[in-house]
Amino acid sequence: MDGNGRWARSRGFLRQRGYEEGAVSLRRITTHCRELGVRETTFFALSTENYLRRPRREISFLMKLLKTYLVKERAMLMDNNIRLTTIGDVSSFPSNVLDALHETQTLSAGNDGMVMRLALNYGSRQEIINAVRALCTDVREGRLDPDRIEDISEDVFSAYLADPQMKDPDLVIRTAGEYRLSNFLLWQSSYSELWITDELWPDFEVEHLEEALDAYVRRDRKYGAVVDSTSREASGNSGGI
Repeated sequence: MDGNGRWARSRGFLRQRGYEEGAVSLRRITTHCRELGVRETTFFALSTENYLRRPRREISFLMKLLKTYLVKERAMLMDNNIRLTTIGDVSSFPSNVLDALHETQTLSAGNDGMVMRLALNYGSRQEIINAVRALCTDVREGRLDPDRIEDISEDVFSAYLADPQMKDPDLVIRTAGEYRLSNFLLWQSSYSELWITDELWPDFEVEHLEEALDAYVRRDRKYGAVVDSTSREASGNSGGI
């Protein structure tokens, strides 16, 4: 979801206007993903780096915008059978934002058409560190056998990540021409296809999403193996963008 500030600046608007338009784009892309039958989406709404380094006034505006979004989009989530969830550390968010988040998550908890995941104050390196700490704690306290460390597999480790139910994304879309992952889902995106567009997030339309998906289905995903073109089998834990 990159390019909100650049979108506003290029039009002579304040940065806040770019974030507002970005929220409109978020709704547009979310509903279209649901229409297409996408099972999971994860949107990088706020990185830890931005949360800690951006001016406090800007973060305060983003918190107000997030609260408004969480309340306003409840009807959209329910009408489209979408369950909202989050990853990241939201513990320092204002109480009214946390209340709105809890209410929206609770309201949509029974929806099973698509998962919409917001990454809020999220950083993948910290997620991995937290997982290692939790795993080590379980070893120390005997919940995992310290004499069977070799049994710690990728699946075991994945269960300690922020959302153990999350499927590895098939496709990572990066807007605003950024050619890097920027600390986003580093573990989960190991085999994800990447699609980069110069479009700024507020300008990202369903046509651009369709272009990304069309490019994805034409790619040959080998997962490190030599795959016969007549037999292409996706990873069992993949699914989503």
